[in-house]
Amino acid sequence: MNKRTKVKLLGALGLAAGTLLLSGCVSNFCSDIEKARVAYPYDQGVTVYVDGETSVPEEYRTPELSFQPLKDQGNNDLWAYIPVDENGYYAAKKADYLTNSIIASATKNNVAVPSYEYFKRMDQKLLEAAISAAKADGVTVTEASLKATEINPFSVPDCVGNEESVVANENSILRNYGYLKFITKEADASQGTVTYKFDFGNWTKWTNEIQAELETANPGSGSSNVPNGDFATLYKSGISQVANNVRTCITTREGSYGHYGASSNWQVTMEPISWGEAWSHGFLEGLIVYPVSCLVDALSFSFDPALSGVGQIWALVITTIIVRLLVILLTFKSTLDQQKMTALQPQIAKIQAKYPNSNTNQAEQARVSQETMALYRRNKVNPLSSLLAIVVQFPVFVSVWGALQGSAVLSSGEVLNLRLSDPLSSVLANFSGAWYANINGWWTAGVLFLFMAATQFCAMKLPQWINAARNKKLTKTSANPAADKNARTQKMVSWFMLIFTIILGFSLPAAMGVYWAIGGLVSMLQTLIMQLIMHRKKDR
Repeated sequence: MNKRTKVKLLGALGLAAGTLLLSGCVSNFCSDIEKARVAYPYDQGVTVYVDGETSVPEEYRTPELSFQPLKDQGNNDLWAYIPVDENGYYAAKKADYLTNSIIASATKNNVAVPSYEYFKRMDQKLLEAAISAAKADGVTVTEASLKATEINPFSVPDCVGNEESVVANENSILRNYGYLKFITKEADASQGTVTYKFDFGNWTKWTNEIQAELETANPGSGSSNVPNGDFATLYKSGISQVANNVRTCITTREGSYGHYGASSNWQVTMEPISWGEAWSHGFLEGLIVYPVSCLVDALSFSFDPALSGVGQIWALVITTIIVRLLVILLTFKSTLDQQKMTALQPQIAKIQAKYPNSNTNQAEQARVSQETMALYRRNKVNPLSSLLAIVVQFPVFVSVWGALQGSAVLSSGEVLNLRLSDPLSSVLANFSGAWYANINGWWTAGVLFLFMAATQFCAMKLPQWINAARNKKLTKTSANPAADKNARTQKMVSWFMLIFTIILGFSLPAAMGVYWAIGGLVSMLQTLIMQLIMHRKKDR
């Protein structure tokens, strides 16, 4: 194996390992308050708010399951109830994640589940805190006449939000302040600043208050009603996981983005991030991640302010072209050298044919290296220039990955039912509904994946196809073990990188699939231009 082949092999392996390692090093731009806002759609409590006692289903009109949350404030019309099924599990539709994930896990592991009274009081404390926060923000709230529609996140009290004719109550108290359950708010009077920590501070504080209240009312009952340590761990772990997995928080304008919650139908407020803040996250974040994400952001709003999906596709296409053109400019010489080396393969094969024992004879091996390097010098080729392309492309790739993962606009809207922030693997594994239908974008994801794989394959093979077409009339050299071994190694490197790219594209968000698909087309165009330049130089 010659030096250049070793470099290519080690470079490919290093690129693969480095990509997997550093892909997780691109900073998550989501603030603690944004994580808390994402968390609330997954745990909206178990309480349903309605207007009038007659709106409470008869089976829930018991002191244990129904109550008047604002009776002490003079509101006799607002009622609340806790739906439960025949097994005693919480049956509110908005409690789907809490019931079927956290409580189901607790039951499976024989962990005690808190009582109805605990959850009722927790929801009550959250409502009171949300009302206070709304007032502090200048929202007019009159507890004595507060209606259920001013509290509930959707127009229907007990729903998942995807039902026909159900609309979001964008200005409802719980939709805008439900996140308070998961944070600790700290004010610094000397600096005039307020900070939020996604640490379940209020949840822990209110749990302790509920335990004390229940203990006072009925000594010995406090600890048996509230979450024990095991349930608290399960609860915090489950909620933290869904919140911390979200990275789509980079935007230049405040707005509601995303598809969150158990039903993937909840948008949350994301706040704009400045370029200065991006630099505080890291060097690549400031240099590449933030600018690329902002470019996608600006183009998406320009093409489609409603962010329905099509505008984001055009934004991705243009962003990909711009990024790839910049990379081409930075790596033009090294890419041209790579194309030249491919074109010189017939001459290299002739050199190797002159020394049939170079695979085992060190003297012949040295002669092959010397004559090959002389050939490169005559054609002004630097065989190590491919390292420059890797040095430039690697951080660009990782940064673009981070930018598209972090773009808030890509988490909104959908194209043929495919959301650009969803990994292709998760979409292709979702067979809900008829398999032939495109309910969740299954077909769209499949077509995108195949198109991405095809463009990557063609981009890799095009230089070889062109070279083979130009050299098909040349006399073939005799078999040479060293040449055959080098050819096999180079082919292995090429296929390894292709397979690695396709597997990575399968697991990444659909937006990266679009980026790679368009990037493959740009690479093919680049190859054709390079070949034309080389052909003209040769004719001269």
